[in-house]
Amino acid sequence: MRFLKKAGFVLPAAFFALFLFSATEAQAQRETFHWTGTVDQDVQIVIRGRRATVRTMRGQRYNDARYNFNGRSMGNRRRDADVDKHDGRGKVRVIQQPSRRNNYTTIIRVEDPKGEPDRYSFTVKWDD
Repeated sequence: MRFLKKAGFVLPAAFFALFLFSATEAQAQRETFHWTGTVDQDVQIVIRGRRATVRTMRGQRYNDARYNFNGRSMGNRRRDADVDKHDGRGKVRVIQQPSRRNNYTTIIRVEDPKGEPDRYSFTVKWDD
């Protein structure tokens, strides 16, 4: 009887620990993209595969953008991009979600409201 009482506590605790480990591991493997660069007025960052390009829509073009990907590549399974701005005074938002129709391309728009450039930094995460 004593064994069953211990098993009654240990088994749920073990399943809970396994669930937490699985969720944490999945989150750690989730693909993320981090970008840093200077923006003057309006740019779009086009992300396809593990490459990113900057389109200057308005304002001066700066060639100081840096980016990197972390986690496992999701390739053609990318969907539902979400952006988190770390630095910069303007808006950073997703204007195109990846899909089969656009060859799984994500587009991020950075709009800087002032007449002078500012440094921006943001991270994009995708749900799989």
